[in-house]
Amino acid sequence: MTVRVLVVDDQPWVRVGLRELLNVQLDVQVAGEADSGEAALTWLVEGRCDVVLMDVRMPGLGGIEAARRVVARGGPPVVLLTTFEETAEMVAGLRAGAHGYLLKDTSVEALTDAIRRVARGERVVQPRVADVLAEALARRDAELGALGALTPREVEVLTLLAQGLPNKRVAVTLGVSAGTVKVHVSNLLAKLGVTDRAEAVRVARRAGLLPGGH
Repeated sequence: MTVRVLVVDDQPWVRVGLRELLNVQLDVQVAGEADSGEAALTWLVEGRCDVVLMDVRMPGLGGIEAARRVVARGGPPVVLLTTFEETAEMVAGLRAGAHGYLLKDTSVEALTDAIRRVARGERVVQPRVADVLAEALARRDAELGALGALTPREVEVLTLLAQGLPNKRVAVTLGVSAGTVKVHVSNLLAKLGVTDRAEAVRVARRAGLLPGGH
């Protein structure tokens, strides 16, 4: 069976390169090309393919949102391809329903193997991508453990710090002295293993304790 692929990338030279690499395979054929997420969705209305190979970062509708829409419409499986090792994008892409996530420096053999496997219904994540995600999960687990060690009062202080309030305003809001707030801040920084309040807020948001995380 020949696996038909829709190649989606805003860079013409990337599309040309992928087309040349894929079309030399006996069982893989580029069925179409698109230069944006919007163009890919339009192509899929009438075009037929077995796998969508799509860049993550494109002007307009990016690959992640386009993948989400393809999946929502019951379209073919999507393999996301990117240059960037961004954890948030990796997580978002997989949550969007992508069947594969690869870096653009992957070998031709690994790329074509991933396309074949995804066409069979498998999910494929490049080992380096898996390593980045594993490290992120380990870091998140550590952060969740540290956040769990905070006292209710320290959580209150952290919540107010996230609003940009200085120690004196936090003290007034909580009805305690500025010195007490300073002690709470020092304690929560130590528990979270960070050196300043901005990083403490980022950790809390990343873990979902405060709004604004990704």
